[in-house]
Amino acid sequence: MSVAAIDIGTNSVRLLIAQQEGKQLKRLASKLETPRLGAGICQNDYLNQDAIERTIEVLKGYQKIVEQFDASSYVVATSAVRDATNQQEFLQQVKEETGFEIKVVSGEEEARLSYLGITSSITHLEEQVLAVDIGGGSTEFIYGVKDELEEYTSINLGAVRLTEKYDDDFDKINLVAEKMIKEAIDNKDCVQLLGVGGTVTTLVAIELELEPYNRKKVDGYFLTKSSIERIFNKLSCLSLAERKKIIGLQPKRADIILAGIIILLKIMEETNLEQIQVSEAGILEGIIQKHI
Repeated sequence: MSVAAIDIGTNSVRLLIAQQEGKQLKRLASKLETPRLGAGICQNDYLNQDAIERTIEVLKGYQKIVEQFDASSYVVATSAVRDATNQQEFLQQVKEETGFEIKVVSGEEEARLSYLGITSSITHLEEQVLAVDIGGGSTEFIYGVKDELEEYTSINLGAVRLTEKYDDDFDKINLVAEKMIKEAIDNKDCVQLLGVGGTVTTLVAIELELEPYNRKKVDGYFLTKSSIERIFNKLSCLSLAERKKIIGLQPKRADIILAGIIILLKIMEETNLEQIQVSEAGILEGIIQKHI
């Protein structure tokens, strides 16, 4: 049986089609597009029509891929749709134009699915794990003891939200991120830091100068705090046009990457951990694992 999972986030919409092969998932197809559905959402909690249309065009393309594999599809939406005042109108328009029925997941369900996916790809898990999922609209903090989720916290702190609100005022972004992360972590202990999402995978791609992107080289990679700081210092000195030319950095992510890095560095400072292990698996793999 083939299962298709689609995750509609604030910045990107991702597709994964897979099937069970022994104890592992066999990936049949994957796709990532960045229609930025949550553009402007921090201003009025409203999905604008241009962003909706861009997202629906992506979903129409995904629908064709799902049909090719005759896969059962499960579509979830996270932060941007969760917060939108016109959520129901968006869900209805998507259903009418694509046939997809979207489940808007709570922060808790998003965390559980992400943790299920993340831990499926990391072979060695310590006691007191903290997995962080830095998205466009929110960041999830998922605490676990090995592969068992213990606690989660979700905050409206994301790379798109911060960039739209503060642009390149890094001092302000630092202050806001530091305050919210300190409250979210609240002196909780962890000895292993895992990361998922576009910010951390992009940092690996930049560090390794991956062109094209290679998920096998990214999955399980250890990023050190010093290397992340070095990349931030390099990128922050460049114009947006110059950042778009950096190998490993997708041009459509070039405007929000610095805010995402600040979030990550603040998390590492608050946990006093000097490295983070990156997982290529996350909510998509979690959705498929759940339904298989």
